[in-house]
Amino acid sequence: MLQTAKPHQARATIVRVIPDADDMKMDVKHLPEDVRNYYNDARRVLDAGVPDAAAVQLRRTLEAAAARFEVRERVLQRSIEKLIEQGLVTKQFGEAMHRIRAVGNMGAHAGDERVDEETAEQALNFTTQLLRNLFEVPGELELPNTDDAE
Repeated sequence: MLQTAKPHQARATIVRVIPDADDMKMDVKHLPEDVRNYYNDARRVLDAGVPDAAAVQLRRTLEAAAARFEVRERVLQRSIEKLIEQGLVTKQFGEAMHRIRAVGNMGAHAGDERVDEETAEQALNFTTQLLRNLFEVPGELELPNTDDAE
């Protein structure tokens, strides 16, 4: 979609192209629909300037991603530990997941502390990398390899 100058102007100029390269860098291939919906909701509300809501949606993204691997603990912290135990996530990346979980908790509960945009952006970046590791890389590996056909 192109956003152009106002209609009464003699000449249209491009103001913004949507999606732009920055929008595309956060795209993740091969996401299950429920995971994709939570992830895209987080991106949308962060773009709208509501980092608290984005943090909550990122936490939900983690829950939905874990459920895709039959990890449905009542407490997200335990789900993260199970993903690590099963070798789906490294211990080091588990720390990033715990950070996303904590930021999501902060966004979900009323209090003096709010999630700022920088923190929500960091949580989004961590979530993007997690989703790439869990879904995009395996999905790409399942695609036919044209080199094998030769």
